Amino acid sequence: MAFFSAKNAGLAFMIVGALSILGAVLFIILRAIDVDMDDVAAHELLYFILTGIGSIIAGLLYFGYGKKIRSGAIEAKIDILATFVKIVGICIIVTGIFNVIASVSEGEELGTALVAAIIAIILGLIVMFIASKINDGKQTIGDKLIWIILLIVFVICILLAILEIITIIGIISGICDLIIYSFMLLTLVDNDVKAEMGI
Repeated sequence: MAFFSAKNAGLAFMIVGALSILGAVLFIILRAIDVDMDDVAAHELLYFILTGIGSIIAGLLYFGYGKKIRSGAIEAKIDILATFVKIVGICIIVTGIFNVIASVSEGEELGTALVAAIIAIILGLIVMFIASKINDGKQTIGDKLIWIILLIVFVICILLAILEIITIIGIISGICDLIIYSFMLLTLVDNDVKAEMGI
């Protein structure tokens, strides 16, 4: 179980964040090199820049979160869990908004893009609301439901990480995801966390 320690999980988050940032930057640079700067290409490049910015912001959030876990700045297991869910919500909103703006720059209808943006924002806010309920100090039926949902999500993410590792192509991110979600699963089933959530 030591392999899935807080320090290793924090490092995994930092690696995932760094890979996300590096991947987005390289992708933007490669697209800038490949295209001829005529009107169409400029729109295409703008699309990739905007989506890349969303990925970079998400990567910075994950990297900062991992650094806080690794240093012990976020120490209580219930806070580690709640902060993780909160960051996921923020990332949904940020990447969703930038993807929508990028789609508009590519010529997608504004109405359709706004619907997509609203959906991303609402979904992100719901996830952030769930995060706020995790460590609010109250034990309700809602906490039990959240615990069950997170259990299912973490198990599915672990299975997806294993599949990613098997493909070899995604072995690094797969190993990081395996560490992250295994750690989150162990955190979720920890007796103190279960007690905090009324399980």
